[in-house]
Amino acid sequence: MRIHLPVFVLTSILAAQNTTFVLPTIGSVVNGSLPFASGIGRYQQWYSPAALQSVMPGPERLLQVDFLAGQGVQTATTLDLEVAIGYSNPLGLTGTFDFNFVGPRVVVLSRRNVNLVTGAAGTAVLTFPFSTQFTWDGQSAIVLDIRLYGNGRGNLPFSYPFASVNATAPGQVDRCWAAGSATAANGTVQSGWGVLTQFTMRTGAQVTFGAGCPGAGGFTPVASTNTLARPGITWTQQVNQAASQRLAMWVLGDSNVMWGALPLPLDLGGYIGASGCSLLTDPVVTMFTTTIGGGAGGGIGTISVNLPSITSYVGMSVFSQWFVSDPLANNGILAASAGLWTTVAGVGG
Repeated sequence: MRIHLPVFVLTSILAAQNTTFVLPTIGSVVNGSLPFASGIGRYQQWYSPAALQSVMPGPERLLQVDFLAGQGVQTATTLDLEVAIGYSNPLGLTGTFDFNFVGPRVVVLSRRNVNLVTGAAGTAVLTFPFSTQFTWDGQSAIVLDIRLYGNGRGNLPFSYPFASVNATAPGQVDRCWAAGSATAANGTVQSGWGVLTQFTMRTGAQVTFGAGCPGAGGFTPVASTNTLARPGITWTQQVNQAASQRLAMWVLGDSNVMWGALPLPLDLGGYIGASGCSLLTDPVVTMFTTTIGGGAGGGIGTISVNLPSITSYVGMSVFSQWFVSDPLANNGILAASAGLWTTVAGVGG
């Protein structure tokens, strides 16, 4: 089934495909040597959900991080390092490095030698283009994990001021540092301290959110798409792991917080008797198809959406979910997928 999505559903300001932002956004800027001018060691910097949401209103792809010069004597050199990012605890860092990840540690820059150059205060002097992009989910804290194996100054501390904040960004950043080992297990935590980081993001991302509920055979439907949403494409929605030969409904909305006066997620038990299943988005648009396939969990449903060629909705967040009629579900009525939170990408993705 193919439909044209009404343009009124997708109205927002035009967003650039690649943009930069600096975190933390609060705090007095001072000079700091950590982590790069302090010799061999391991460094983590944590960013709160609120800090990230202040510069990224929804899921985005992080492509690069730069570090900015402070004021004072600078020593150009090389650094032997590795950079990783992962989701972290919402309340800040612990002194145990590995405990600060609540998901996979994604190596965004594999171990290599990089050049630290000199430059005017506030300019990027150390740049890490990610070999593996990191997709932020729009709601979680993240931690930047840097392992410093050596430098071109005999692996010792040297003179280089980086733009930093000194105990003046509580609730935005924390840092943890251990000297002497790039793979240290434990370090010292300082809340509100950190180095200024300039991230480059690319508009457009897709992440799951919320929880689905199972149907026949205990299978929970799974929502997916063929690609990131962007202007002028056919955006194919698919549900699989569903009951077969059943009516399926795809829902698209512009909020995962409220449906009118009702807060989301909304348990459907008190409304249609589908206890244990929740509506995760306001149903601005609903579309129907029939699943095909055989056996419990073998059903697949597909809807193709023709997205408008205009670019005024680039950067907008939209939320979608599937529901599948299923009398063999635990509630005897339906099963549902988790939601998909999509930030619309620019032309070309």
